[in-house]
Amino acid sequence: MLEALPAGPPRLVGPYRLLARLGAGGMGEVHLACRADAPTADPYRMVAVKTVREDLELDEEFRTRFRREITAARAVDSPYAARLVDADADAPAPWLATEYVPGPSLAEAVVRGGALPVAAVRALGATLARALDAVHGAHVLHRDLKPANVLLGATGPKLIDFGIAQAFEATALTSTGLVVGSPGFMSPEHLVGSRAVVPASDVFCLGAALAFAASGRGPFQDDEMAAVIYRISRADAELSGVPEELRPVVARCLRLDAAERPSAAELVDLLAPGAVDAFPWPGGVLSLLAEYGDAARRVGEAASSEAGVADLPTLAPVVQVPYSPTALGARPAPEVEMPSGRKRPWGRLAAVAVAVAVVATVGVVLVNQGGGTGGSGGSTAQGPSASASPSGPGVARTLSEVVLPYGGEGHTGDFGKAATDSAARPANWSPWTAKLDAGTGIDGCALHPKVLVCAGSGGAAVGLRASDGTRLWSVKARVAAEDEGVPSSPGYPAVVGDTAYVTGRDGLTAYGVEDGKERGTVPAPGPLWAEKGSDLLGGVLYSSYLNRADPGKGLVAAVKLDGKGGGKELWRHDLGAIPEQLVAAGGRVYVTVNGVVPVALDAGTGRETARAASGTQCATMVVHQDAVLCRTSEQGGIPVLDARTLKPRRTLGRDLRITGVPAVHADGTVAVVGGPAGRTVVTYDLASGREVRRAQARSFDAALDRVYLAGDRIMAAGETQAMSLPLSGPVGDRDVVVRDSVVPDGVDATRLVPHSALVTGGAVFLPFSDLVISGYLP
Repeated sequence: MLEALPAGPPRLVGPYRLLARLGAGGMGEVHLACRADAPTADPYRMVAVKTVREDLELDEEFRTRFRREITAARAVDSPYAARLVDADADAPAPWLATEYVPGPSLAEAVVRGGALPVAAVRALGATLARALDAVHGAHVLHRDLKPANVLLGATGPKLIDFGIAQAFEATALTSTGLVVGSPGFMSPEHLVGSRAVVPASDVFCLGAALAFAASGRGPFQDDEMAAVIYRISRADAELSGVPEELRPVVARCLRLDAAERPSAAELVDLLAPGAVDAFPWPGGVLSLLAEYGDAARRVGEAASSEAGVADLPTLAPVVQVPYSPTALGARPAPEVEMPSGRKRPWGRLAAVAVAVAVVATVGVVLVNQGGGTGGSGGSTAQGPSASASPSGPGVARTLSEVVLPYGGEGHTGDFGKAATDSAARPANWSPWTAKLDAGTGIDGCALHPKVLVCAGSGGAAVGLRASDGTRLWSVKARVAAEDEGVPSSPGYPAVVGDTAYVTGRDGLTAYGVEDGKERGTVPAPGPLWAEKGSDLLGGVLYSSYLNRADPGKGLVAAVKLDGKGGGKELWRHDLGAIPEQLVAAGGRVYVTVNGVVPVALDAGTGRETARAASGTQCATMVVHQDAVLCRTSEQGGIPVLDARTLKPRRTLGRDLRITGVPAVHADGTVAVVGGPAGRTVVTYDLASGREVRRAQARSFDAALDRVYLAGDRIMAAGETQAMSLPLSGPVGDRDVVVRDSVVPDGVDATRLVPHSALVTGGAVFLPFSDLVISGYLP
């Protein structure tokens, strides 16, 4: 929930420039920030800066508390807790900066996406238990472990906010009767005063948070706050919604007697003792992670370019949680008599009185402005919300050009800077899955700014709204598969303007992109010819054909499409051989004949300009400027041919078992995937053939078989997982993002149409034979 800052000169806090507001409470604010002397659009180099409101009169007790918070945060050294970066308790307005975690809170993730699966809850609990073990090992208590203080990062959760932590040996600074914590996630001993809190109290809070994560409901949730407090005082937890396999562990954490609860270290062994390589976040959490990273990058790019950060849209949270930078400002609590017995005999007046008393004694109160109760919901002061309604200047930019598969010209797999620019996303897009009619048999899709058009066998086609996958129109195959003979292979539809041309047995049929109405036809070369492949470049559709009567014959034809439903054939060329792949790039049309031998034709005339030597292996071609890269077999490396003469230059990755088609960046960097287990990403310099870098995807369960380029990042994927890493420079653990695939459970990932992904605006569109999936990039 990034909120734009007011217009004006850059705001500085210490050495940090504030980029956007993350949240605010009664006593302070939290901002996303970066070093003023090192602007960045990388969320992992940003910080969350917590400041005290400048209009408050700060006494020495306040600064003492703030120093205690700084000391507590600095004492905790754990990869599972947000790291303290910098702080100044003696500034006119005290502040501290912690590691920024670009992800939702556990509260927001559950409120927006529902309860987490068991595997994710186990990994979540074990990680937070490790964080608590480090906290307690530093002789610190957290004292406010709640869903809003757990941030979900790409590599796992992190515990944040030591605003009410207290050193074991510290003299209590709370007034008599003052209770600090959050209703719904406090321990019984917490209610009787801070001096009674022990490490097991944090474990109780963790148990409550895990119950919430597993069931979507707090274990002490009730319609009345007084009842929440009463139920906590008796450890009267409602766990019926927690899956049975988790219930015994959660129940142990929530025992009334602190001595009967497991320690944090024991809890790790009870939940998930082994290391977690790729954190098992479900798809909904992965989508939120992408949203948060995207929002942070946007404000970082605006600040780095000196654009108007104040002009960025405000992304409002679904559930707001007032954020208190320290546990201060509360009043001593009046004495409250808690009723006895299971039933609540008191009336509304008594309940309100108790609730007011509790609010008066709690330093950080969880308030669900969306209507929830009992402190079960909430959101941290970090990140965007999918339900935001963009407003203000400069937010209407959306996808404006047609996006083709393979990365466009040359099939390089490089989707360019637009691939990660949210302004290049279809308007109002969010992740979706669209199931298609049986027999559609998708061969490829093209993305119009408003409609994803997919072509199937026999002339079948479907138009899906790009933003949500809603089917707008569909066309059944004109020829049944059993009557097709040599089946045509339409590839992706040729979209020119607002017209989509789809290949069938009788030629091209044009449809309106948005309404699916037929607009005209362009005849095929003849009834004996079945299309094998096509490629669109500059409004000209280049297609290869196989003779139905004599499969040993083939030809290539070029048709200029008018974008209104018609077209004019420019030329045709008899290949005298069986055509396979076709790629148009750089004024030439490359087509492989007899399976693997490339032939080059002049794109303007169809005249053959070059033919590779017999024996050349090029099952799949990628064309980049003056080079043709060939994917052969897993053991053959990547032969590089001269684009003009088709003579060999060199071979990349001779020692590497290649498992996917290479991708080539605009600067000539080649990315391939392979290695002994298929989990290595290797980059080469195309001009020199020099290997640049190798990175291992150790946390992958299966081999990588696809690689794309998006902006300055490499996207590599296998059947069940995907990863993202920088294209250049050193790679550390924080630079690699690993996620489960966007493919839902039960979907056969092997039915993904090969090499036909479309990427734009941080979103990927994946066609399968009978469905299409759109989700966030890793």
